[in-house]
Amino acid sequence: MRGGPAGAARGRPPRRAPRAAGAAAAAWLAAAAPALGQAPPPSPSAAELVVDAAPVFGTSGALPWGWNQIVVRVQNNGGAAARGEVEIASKRFSSLPDFVASAPYSVAAGASIHVRVPVQVSPFGDVQVRALDERGAPVSSHALASTSQRAVVLLDVSEPSRLRATLHEAPVAPLYLPTGRGAGPSPGPVLWVGQPRFDGATGDPLLPDRAALYSAVDAVLMRTDTLSRLGGAELEALAGYVLAGGTLALAVARPEDLRHPALAALVGGEVAKAGVAPPTLAEILPPSVSSGFGTPENALAPAPGAGPEVAEALSGWSGGNLRGSAYGSSASYGLGEVHLLAFDPTRPQAASDPWVKIRMADLARRAHDRRSTVAFRPGEESLGLDLDRVRRELDPNESARWAIGLSAFLLCLYAVLAGPINFARAARQGRPLRALRRLPVLAAVMFAVIVGVGVLAKGVGGRARHLTLIEAGAGLSKGSARRFRAFYVSSAEDLTVRTTDASGVISTAVLAELSARRDRLVVDRDGARLTEVAALPWQTVIVREDGVAPLGDGIAIVAEPGGDTVVSNRSGRDLRGGILWLPTGEARYFARIRDGERVSSRVGAGGGGGGVDLRARVEGQAWLSHVGFGRRVGGIDVHDLGGSLLVPLLEPDAPGLGGAWWAIEEAAGDAIDWFPAGVPVLLGQLDGGEGRTSDSGLRLESDRVLVRIVGYGGRP
Repeated sequence: MRGGPAGAARGRPPRRAPRAAGAAAAAWLAAAAPALGQAPPPSPSAAELVVDAAPVFGTSGALPWGWNQIVVRVQNNGGAAARGEVEIASKRFSSLPDFVASAPYSVAAGASIHVRVPVQVSPFGDVQVRALDERGAPVSSHALASTSQRAVVLLDVSEPSRLRATLHEAPVAPLYLPTGRGAGPSPGPVLWVGQPRFDGATGDPLLPDRAALYSAVDAVLMRTDTLSRLGGAELEALAGYVLAGGTLALAVARPEDLRHPALAALVGGEVAKAGVAPPTLAEILPPSVSSGFGTPENALAPAPGAGPEVAEALSGWSGGNLRGSAYGSSASYGLGEVHLLAFDPTRPQAASDPWVKIRMADLARRAHDRRSTVAFRPGEESLGLDLDRVRRELDPNESARWAIGLSAFLLCLYAVLAGPINFARAARQGRPLRALRRLPVLAAVMFAVIVGVGVLAKGVGGRARHLTLIEAGAGLSKGSARRFRAFYVSSAEDLTVRTTDASGVISTAVLAELSARRDRLVVDRDGARLTEVAALPWQTVIVREDGVAPLGDGIAIVAEPGGDTVVSNRSGRDLRGGILWLPTGEARYFARIRDGERVSSRVGAGGGGGGVDLRARVEGQAWLSHVGFGRRVGGIDVHDLGGSLLVPLLEPDAPGLGGAWWAIEEAAGDAIDWFPAGVPVLLGQLDGGEGRTSDSGLRLESDRVLVRIVGYGGRP
């Protein structure tokens, strides 16, 4: 049962009903006291409030870089209700925090609650957690450290975790080894098995309530009976995590769980028990122990087959989009994967079986390698990425450069008029001093003209601009969204910026010049808002938001029996500048795919809406030759987006679209496989943006929404 503010607290009722009735009566009397002229009962003292704080993944006191969540447990041992605020500050290299997040709490007498607060952890920083009473006085304080996580992470949502005892710090062999991306440096070949915290009263896990807060996790292991108990924000966050490229491994606990709506939604239909798929029985060789990583004690031993107890209990699954895999049966959900395991690694016999351990380590390795296929993983903190082109796309000053050139020309013209021409004319009239009387008039006129040029270029009021990338699986009605929201004001002010959806997280991405970062995130029932965003006159500040975005009824990509690939646009908006990348390495171009329209990859398909083969266009040939040449990142081939080469290709049909893709590519970094092998990818722009006209009280001047649809799926 949820309780507490912002949907982030879990209440624990008192054990005895009389005490609960007494607490309710005390609360009523406290509310009635002012009307009766009586003094309200005193708030519990600091000694009566027991506060404990830990990361939501509570096996370590350290926080990986990027977005995380901290669980604060408040136990009220006093005789009156307690209210206050939990405040978490992240700072580095100075005594002043650069990010502060806060959420209110309210706990009845004799009860306890869990308050979950999202926080953005700075690299090489420290995190301070404080609980304050309703007067702002500190009740408790806890210090946590940040860490550069160097591991492949498997989150085991079971109590106790059997795999942590048998698989933690086992060697793995990830292929994706980027630099500068993720929550720190590239991971070493070690598997880290983590656990969430659990509610002591209900036994339920305390999981993140926002998808971005799973950013440090590569794969989640959960039993289906636990999944069936999830609801509200926790279930939405878990689904959003998978939707955005995460991996969920499910151990079937009860037959009735196979009919649960949450499971059916994740795998695309109701599930039934089936025979074990042949890929499940194929041998997986364990990684070798590299020098400096792993020890002989936790090395994985070869296991051609499962042990007798595990082999007897193996099961396969069918239904929906499930297909046989090395782990049981697997299905794609958005950009991520869902695995229904053929075994149950939460049981002691399976957790200690070498065959099972190899498969769970390989599943986590595969989940980590799939990070390469997502441009913006929600909540991920990347180092050294270039946001300059994003700033150029969103900064009105960039489109006002003409005013500088015009002003320079006008000043030169003034110099000529006020100097040689003015004095020559006065000399011809025989009155040389008359030129001096004209100078103030000419100067005043030129001053007014230049001021007018500046007003025309910069405007007289504030405005906002948006650049958004939505990444989604084919046919899905929503996708993960990275939004860059720029604000440009005419006078200095502190803005309050709310998240677009209640499940989003938000922070400053590009500061105005001469301003220091001082983000303050306030969490409440309606979501989160960034307060005290420092906006300076005629300068642009940009905030970054990670959340979800709707896509109507989805954009479907379906392979037809004849070999054609069909795109059906049901997003509710026209798609402009569409590029369909095919698994064969070819590409088709569509100037516009109208809402409700169905187009085909077949060149010259006529009424079927055939695309243009990019090999037939000079600009397309240049782009294809660049994109088709993959680069090696670790052990994976990645394909660049080629944003700079999209500018001449897209400009005639969608002005500015090529530059927007170029900015998005540089913001994502150079370790992204924009076109994964074996699946189609559709790129384009949705006309009309997200349908908003203002942002934080400022007129929304530009709202550009880009989409990247990956894979096959949806109705043709």
